Amino acid sequence: MKKLLGLVLILVFAILLASCDQGPTLRLYNWGEYIDDDLVATFEEEYGVRVKQIAFDSNEVAITQIKAGNQYDLAIPSDYAIEQLAAEDLILTIDWTKITSFDPATDLADGLSLILDEVATGVNGFDLLDYAVPYFWGNVGLLYNKEVVATEDLVGWDLLHNTDYKIAFYNSSRDAFMPALKATGAVSINNPTTAEFNAAVSWLNTGLTSDTDVITDEIFDAMLNPARYDVVVAYSGDANYLMSENEDLGFFTPEEGSNVWVDGFVLPKDSNTDLAYDFINFMLEYDHALQNTEYVGYSTPRKDVFLDVLASGGSFEDYSDSYDVRINDNDEVYRYNSDLKEQMDTKWQEILANKGFDGEEGLGTGTIVAIIVIGVLVISSAAFSIIKKRRSI
Repeated sequence: MKKLLGLVLILVFAILLASCDQGPTLRLYNWGEYIDDDLVATFEEEYGVRVKQIAFDSNEVAITQIKAGNQYDLAIPSDYAIEQLAAEDLILTIDWTKITSFDPATDLADGLSLILDEVATGVNGFDLLDYAVPYFWGNVGLLYNKEVVATEDLVGWDLLHNTDYKIAFYNSSRDAFMPALKATGAVSINNPTTAEFNAAVSWLNTGLTSDTDVITDEIFDAMLNPARYDVVVAYSGDANYLMSENEDLGFFTPEEGSNVWVDGFVLPKDSNTDLAYDFINFMLEYDHALQNTEYVGYSTPRKDVFLDVLASGGSFEDYSDSYDVRINDNDEVYRYNSDLKEQMDTKWQEILANKGFDGEEGLGTGTIVAIIVIGVLVISSAAFSIIKKRRSI
């Protein structure tokens, strides 16, 4: 009787496991820790859909995987990557008649609208709204310890050369060369001359010393109280989160200019568009957009949510410097330029190698944790297989 009961329980468990894989599945390709998982769970429950999240840690990885034919229903890359994906006919145009919770003609936050206009009307204009629904947006600046860094030193990107402070660069070729190009007076971060590029290389070589670090996701541990660095290159949304956790921190965007950016929902070819549009509409509803921006820390595309979180009593009332991103005269959006990106990547890795860094761009804590988890699962699977074989002998 016990054996029979055991077999019944095993059968029921197997059916339950199988049922988890039944029904529609939305394959979401996104940056790690870039969405409130409670919202994802709510969507699954309300729509009877399973959301399978797959993470990437750079736009280049995302582009490569989409080009390789990996199937995703939604992806959330950045502006220049969206431009490349569109140029290579790898994503669908957005059918705005299916977006019912958000109208770009009336609902865009003012700062975001200015950024999109800049991209659409500039040289080689590209209308991001043709291929993407905005998700989050922001800029790159300097997160600093207000208890250590003198106010008079908050002048420009050359703060990263101040040997009085403990400095960390961001381990990304674009996020390294942007400050360097701006600090050395390049006309554009998108089309520097050979002389401008070489000046930026020299600036980076000077700034990266034996006392300087390069980090990525480690910033979330390093800048909690007490902060391990005095100044770090940071994304505005990450700065919002860290400042809410450590009141000693401030955020500064140099007047020399910065990189402003937009991440957006895109639909890769052969995606399940019905599920994709359902998810986009769900995430852009007022309550859900509010919950998501409060969780992640980045600037929402919704004007009403944006104004509410900055208003008196709002979640980001005290962080307007980093949340209320505006494109200024010297700010730029990175554009698709494969030759420049290759040149930046090559030279950045060369600089890191010469300075004794490991050169593993983008290998932050999230990636390391993922590698460990995968390793444990592989080992566990192998061990379980051995046990089963032994028991069958």
